Amino acid sequence: MKSTLIRILAAMMALVMMVCCFTACGDNTNDPEITKPGDVEKPVDDDIVDFDGVDWDDPSTTGTTTTTTTTQSSTESTTKKPSQNTTLPQTSGQSFSQADALAVLDAAGYAYDASQQVYYSTLNPWQRHFGFGDIYDEAAAYVNMRYTTFKADFSYDGLLWRLQWWKGQYGILEGAELGVYTKDPNSTSEFYDCADNDHLMDMSFEYYRTVKDYNEKNMLFYREEQPHWWLTGFKVGYTAGSNKSVVKATLEAYDEDMANGIEAGLRAVTDNKGNWKGFVEYSKSMPAGTKNFYKRNGNVFTVVWVDAGYENYQTGDISPNA
Repeated sequence: MKSTLIRILAAMMALVMMVCCFTACGDNTNDPEITKPGDVEKPVDDDIVDFDGVDWDDPSTTGTTTTTTTTQSSTESTTKKPSQNTTLPQTSGQSFSQADALAVLDAAGYAYDASQQVYYSTLNPWQRHFGFGDIYDEAAAYVNMRYTTFKADFSYDGLLWRLQWWKGQYGILEGAELGVYTKDPNSTSEFYDCADNDHLMDMSFEYYRTVKDYNEKNMLFYREEQPHWWLTGFKVGYTAGSNKSVVKATLEAYDEDMANGIEAGLRAVTDNKGNWKGFVEYSKSMPAGTKNFYKRNGNVFTVVWVDAGYENYQTGDISPNA
């Protein structure tokens, strides 16, 4: 039964990847080149600047973005608002229009940010009806979705909560995800429900391909702050290295009790064998080279993640060559 379910889920995931691949193909004559790290519009960095225990930046300007051009001899910065353009790359021929491509992508539960050339999940995709369980991660390995993931579990307001992060390779895409899930504490199911509209969280994240890119602020893309249950971003044309990328996420708890739960969950993160790989609170005195840490400011968290958790293709049921 489990084997059959894995195959079904793998087929569904493969279909989603095919949709993204198709909408990215075609006549690329008028398409911009794939955006390289450092070329993307990015938020002003008001958090951690590197992994060496240095001070946090505290710029006077907030809520803005900075465009950095790295091809010139000097860096030029301008402040501008992120584009909301969702136009897809042009497709060849007359039989499949831009509107058709957008409709197919929407049916798959995704949209497209043309300014960053990033695919992302919508607020109410079909996937929201199915919840989430570990079996999905296992199934993903069968369709060349190989990523690192971790879970921060806690109890709050009569529910069991799970915050789960993912980052890595999704077929032809590289990217990351942050999901919010809940379930009844009396439930015996391994599945969590996708958070409903009363349990969305304000979230955002920045994606860096390497620690070096992170330290140099060469961001590949970002997902701006918004209430969501499954904040994602995927970019075509890159190959993710295992445990090489950096995700810097922000999320806001509802109140102090929830923030305490999130903090405890981050500190208790383990791999899939129960070995502790928890996050530490950022401080000037933390060991140089610390790679998984958070800063709490009231009920708001900034979480920097490199290699906590485990890889989905190295579970007990799936070999590295699955």
